[in-house]
Order: sequence, then C-alpha cells, then structure tokens
Amino acid sequence: MRLPLALCLLIAACGQTQYFAPPPVTTDLRVNVRANTAMINEPSIPEYAINQEIPIQQADGSLVTDTDRLWADLPDRALSASLMRHLNVITDAQVAVEPWPLSGFPDTEISVFVEDMIVQANGTLLFTGTFALGPETGRGQIDPFSITVPVVDQSYPTIIAAHEAAWLRLAEEIAQAL
Repeated sequence: MRLPLALCLLIAACGQTQYFAPPPVTTDLRVNVRANTAMINEPSIPEYAINQEIPIQQADGSLVTDTDRLWADLPDRALSASLMRHLNVITDAQVAVEPWPLSGFPDTEISVFVEDMIVQANGTLLFTGTFALGPETGRGQIDPFSITVPVVDQSYPTIIAAHEAAWLRLAEEIAQAL
C-alpha cells in the first residue's frame, strides 16, 4: 500500500525534533574585580535537568518532558557558556570554562551547584543553589542564590529565554562577589 505524498510529508513533519538555544541578552552592569583571571568549573545541576529534554512541572508536582523539543546544547554546558560570556562582559577579568586554556593557573575558580532549575506549574522559573569562589590565594566564599523569572507562557522559546535571564542574574551576582 502506498501512502499519498501529502500524508507522507505530514507524518514526516510531525516527527521533527525542534532544538532551542537561549536568545542573547545583555546587561549594563560593569564591575572591576580583584581577580585578573577566573575559571568556571563544570556546574552541578539536578538529574532531571541534565538531559536535553526540558522539564516542566505540572500542577500535581510531576515533571514532564517532550522528546521532540530539546535544548540545542546540554543544559550544563549552556549554563557554563552563558556564565563565561556574561562574566567576560560584566567584569574586567578574563573568564574561561574548564579546562583552563591559558598558561599558569586562574586567580579564582567559580563553582556552581544548582539545586533547582525548573519551570514551575505557577509560571515561574525557579533557579536556586550556591556558587563558590575559590581564589588561588586567600579565603574563598560560598554564597546561596535564589532567582525566579516569570515564564509568560509555556512556549519553549519563552522557557529557554527565562533560563538565559536567570543565568544572567546569576552572572551578575557572581561578578559582584568576585
């Protein structure tokens, strides 16, 4: 049995995976920091957020994903790249993601432990955890962060944009602590 061409095209279009990358956002914040160089260690994010599927919380608290709508990159790598990009703009330090690409050692290492990175059923992105600054010399510090960003609708472009907005706010907090 042969399917009509129009039906074949419709079936093919339905099975197409969509990939979403965060849109670029900017900030006017500029901070002179003590460190000349900083390295971002691989962030630790919850298991439900580690894959390319984008979890969305339902009213009953369960998390659902759609395997046809994915991050364009792995979320932990996207978070690292976002922090690096923003910190290089916000601060006067040279910031890179591990492994350290320059000679010697960075003045400071930045570690991020994410507890929550979830689009909640109430229409907000909850992004919480701690970040640590470990200078090569001197005393380090560990600071909590709790960031919420409204998600106007449940569309995937809006959800990904909310993540980038939260990551920018985290970069601003880290920059002010550097």
